[in-house]
Amino acid sequence: MASFRSFIGSELMSIKQNISAIRNMIPNNIKLKPSERRSMFKLNTKRHEFVEKAVQFMRKNPNTVPNFVDVTVCNNYVHLYGQYTELIDELEQVKTKLEDAKLVIGNEILKQTRAYFQNSKNASESGNEVLAKIYKELKPHYAVGRNTTKTGNNL
Repeated sequence: MASFRSFIGSELMSIKQNISAIRNMIPNNIKLKPSERRSMFKLNTKRHEFVEKAVQFMRKNPNTVPNFVDVTVCNNYVHLYGQYTELIDELEQVKTKLEDAKLVIGNEILKQTRAYFQNSKNASESGNEVLAKIYKELKPHYAVGRNTTKTGNNL
């Protein structure tokens, strides 16, 4: 099992500052609505090859490019698209590591608190009034399993 420690204040502040710095480097004026996202062409792996080849042809044969197409902008956007893809991949790896760690931590604390709850339940059944009060207080909040609801809990 992995060993975990809390972030100290300066570490957490440093992480947040770095995230903020990244956020400030990305254009803020782009805020797409869901309908706008759905209506846009999506540049996937197959289409990316098409785009790269088309830009290559435009650079090699500038006389074939219509006036309303800017080859320099296209070339810059191909490069920028690659950079954004690389950054997103890096961020997704960090996000996955954070989510995995959070899941393990959540699992561990749930196992510990569930054991405390079960101990309270057993002690309350044995007549311990202090733990009976604790059990009674915790019972409405205790739900285990994917299909368990607070109202359907029969402990």
